[in-house]
Amino acid sequence: MKYFTNIELRDLAISIIAVTFIFSFQDFRSLFAISLGIITFSFLLRVFANKFSAKKLGCMATYKLWPSGVALGIISMILEPITKILFVATGRTEIMPYSFGRWGFKIAKLKEKHIGLITLSGITVHLFLAIFFKFFQGDFFYYFSFYNAMLAFFNLLPAPQLDGGKIFAWNLGLWILLTFLALFSIFVTF
Repeated sequence: MKYFTNIELRDLAISIIAVTFIFSFQDFRSLFAISLGIITFSFLLRVFANKFSAKKLGCMATYKLWPSGVALGIISMILEPITKILFVATGRTEIMPYSFGRWGFKIAKLKEKHIGLITLSGITVHLFLAIFFKFFQGDFFYYFSFYNAMLAFFNLLPAPQLDGGKIFAWNLGLWILLTFLALFSIFVTF
């Protein structure tokens, strides 16, 4: 069984490299390798969570690159010494209301709740990693916690093309709670 399409692998690779550059730009030599490992692990865990949740609900989820988000991220990376702001929303989860099987494909009847639950699974991975690694000492754990808190926050932005927009449309109260947790994780790590 093939979990990733070639286009999805390309989109993931571009996003991982872009986010790694964005996070490690200010101290590239010492941060690039550690950032690449953390971002790769975190992205893949998130995408697998989205895929398994979608499969459980009888549909498919793929990772899609958001080129505008990559461009904004690179611009924010360059301007970060002045603005002190980074932007790291480089992709989204696309949910397809069908799945392929041995005898063709079947169509799933998805509601807003189902789409929200699928996207929630990936954001929950980032929040869990951010909170879990906060309890350990050392630079590696600091970066692991901080990067995942940032990824959770930017994935929660309520733009329609991002995962946060899907959760915002489904359950505003849950979106507020998750956004608070992500911001809290960022500021506790900072």
